[in-house]
Amino acid sequence: MAFIGRDDDLRFLHDSYEDQRAQLIVLYGRRRIGKTETLSHFAHGKPTLFFSAQTGTRQEQLTEFSRRMFEEGAPAGKYLRQYPDWQTALGDLTDLPEPANGRRRLVIIDEFPYLVRSDPSLSSILQNLWDHKLRHSNLMIVLCGSAMSFMEKELLSEKAPLYGRATGIMKMTPMPYWDAIRFFPGYSDEDKALAYSILGGVPQYLATFDPERGLGDNVKRYILRRGSALYSEPEILMREEFREPAKYSTIIRAIALGDTRLNDIATHTLIPVTALGFYLSSLIEVGIVEREFPVTAKPAEHTKGTRGIYRLADDYFSFWYTFVYPNRSALDSGDVDGVWEENMRPMLHDYASRAFERMCAAWLMRESLQGMLPFRVNRIGRWWDRTDEMDVVALDRTGLKAIAGECKFRSAPMDPSMLDLLRTRAAKLKPQELQLMLFSLSGFTEKLSRIASEDENVRLVELREMLTPKAQ
Repeated sequence: MAFIGRDDDLRFLHDSYEDQRAQLIVLYGRRRIGKTETLSHFAHGKPTLFFSAQTGTRQEQLTEFSRRMFEEGAPAGKYLRQYPDWQTALGDLTDLPEPANGRRRLVIIDEFPYLVRSDPSLSSILQNLWDHKLRHSNLMIVLCGSAMSFMEKELLSEKAPLYGRATGIMKMTPMPYWDAIRFFPGYSDEDKALAYSILGGVPQYLATFDPERGLGDNVKRYILRRGSALYSEPEILMREEFREPAKYSTIIRAIALGDTRLNDIATHTLIPVTALGFYLSSLIEVGIVEREFPVTAKPAEHTKGTRGIYRLADDYFSFWYTFVYPNRSALDSGDVDGVWEENMRPMLHDYASRAFERMCAAWLMRESLQGMLPFRVNRIGRWWDRTDEMDVVALDRTGLKAIAGECKFRSAPMDPSMLDLLRTRAAKLKPQELQLMLFSLSGFTEKLSRIASEDENVRLVELREMLTPKAQ
């Protein structure tokens, strides 16, 4: 399959490469997010030393790095079997043969945390080399890693040796839905949205599905079948990321079941509130959980530990804990068709409604960036108070201009009653300017379409419009 998406990430890397100064780029993101594939695509056609670190001892790491350096023509290969230490090995980067036509050499060290774990002094060694030698070279060095906490604490925090040395820092996040659906060019618009609601924007998950197979067939074959690629993926990922995967799994399960407030999660999991914050922060750091506030919430509210709600930010984790986890016994016994037909397919549209809301919010932000909205959006998200809620609200910098939206991923068209309800709820925002938007999978009734055509402050958006490719 051809490489898909990542236009902004590749543009950032390209601009760094074209910069006249030496570059030290830190690129990180959760596992399966597509870091290595993106770097490989970026490196194509460039003089590159690409070193993929593995778990191992310091000596094993040095042996493999030395081999790659000597393959690239490092002069030390003529008289050394391998470098004696990292100081010599990394310092020798400036002695690699000069690329033709004055081009810059690209050095990519993938899974850099593996190297530091085998030799904790490595970050300090690299910092010293950068300060005195490497920053004066014609190199672009990319340090890549999947261990999120390590990358943020050991490389980017104020106490880290390399703090302030990076010329660029990029945290890779899941693909936006308009790139994710490109993995399924033959699907209907509805099935594209459903596939996204299941897999999210993680390239490795998206590439697992066969675009020539129908949605249900893919789910049964690659998710529900014991031993398939995605059957145990969340469990594997948590064992790689966390020391207490069972506790994290219990927390995720509670949130998936609807316990979204701190005290409710504590009650469900039997984990004290005082300890729960640490686990939730770790899940947020990895991108599995997000803490959500009403879009109108003041910054001070975000600092209060008991405010806001917790939602699953990772679509596949949400799907897995909603459908796979509670049906493991039946799936382990091989009842794939029964679980799909009775426990999944009838509820799939209701499940997808949350992902559809996020798609609508992302579409609004994209429209804003392209100057297609009445104002430039500053904040966007859900809104709620004690009695009402709105699926998506976009505000300008002052908060006086607003777009309020209702999102329905249902088989029936939206009717005027939904517009009336949205209008009533949006009035609570008390904006000076207000536009109402209705987003629908199945279109709108004739009466609602007529009302919208006569009111410039009402806009109707169908799924096919949201999926139409636009210039980025």
